[in-house]
Amino acid sequence: MDRNLILAFDVGGTQIKAAAVIGGAILEETISHYDSHANRSAEEIVAHFADIAVDLLAKAGEEPSLIGGIGMAFPGPFDYDAGVSYIRGLSKFESLYGIPFGERLEESIRSHGMLAPRLSSSFGIRFENDAALFGLGEAGYGEASECNRAVCLTIGTGLGSCFLENGRLVQRRDDVPDQGWLYNVPYQDKIADDWISRRGILQLASEMRLEPDGLDVRDYAIAALDGDRLAAELFETFGRRMASILASSLRAFTPDRIVIGGQISKSGILFVPAFKKELENAGVLADVKLSNNTLNSTFKGIYNLVENKI
Repeated sequence: MDRNLILAFDVGGTQIKAAAVIGGAILEETISHYDSHANRSAEEIVAHFADIAVDLLAKAGEEPSLIGGIGMAFPGPFDYDAGVSYIRGLSKFESLYGIPFGERLEESIRSHGMLAPRLSSSFGIRFENDAALFGLGEAGYGEASECNRAVCLTIGTGLGSCFLENGRLVQRRDDVPDQGWLYNVPYQDKIADDWISRRGILQLASEMRLEPDGLDVRDYAIAALDGDRLAAELFETFGRRMASILASSLRAFTPDRIVIGGQISKSGILFVPAFKKELENAGVLADVKLSNNTLNSTFKGIYNLVENKI
């Protein structure tokens, strides 16, 4: 088993979640949350990421291992192979636009007095889409680990997705949408991201006249679990709509399993039965599972990415 530490960063516009992983196991004492500082200069952002690496090493305690690499789940648009961000107009990481962020971060870490002595000879930094890394974690260690073909979805502020065959990402093939992304599947006058998300549920609540002012998805979920029939119908309708939007893309790939993670998956018990039934009606005969822990799967997917265990 490889005993190098892998530093895993799940980067968001407001918060960075990070941990150290060794041999595929997350060091629980290192799991941490940091402000993203996404509106700062490129130099400040690079320094902030290096500071996080130092903090993770300190939390790992007496672990003597070298740092084998750093992996990042980073929001897009982003050239993941080149380590270049193309985020613009989203009020986050604007200062990184078009610059070799990956190269600058590696230079900073290699010249850092507290980090340089701990780097392995194979040290490098890798980037990938967060939904893809979640899927790799589920394929390696979670609900997608014992199937040939899987589709992994993350549902939160938007829709993330990836397609996997025998544990490997499939991003460019005739039976898979470009990059494995489903967020832009057209539906009515919008795209899937507008419907299969937090705002999609709240929009549906408005359509159903559930008086959404001040209420969030969690409030409706609690009401549904407490026996509120209209709230339960909200999630059932969401599940059916979700299947209607995705069925064509899923049918082309014929997955054995669909794994759902993300914040909205916490309400999965309320919408997955309707989602699965509607998929079956559309000819998609896949088992549907909820992730046990979206963040842990993302961290483990980052580990697999950096260690080339994909």
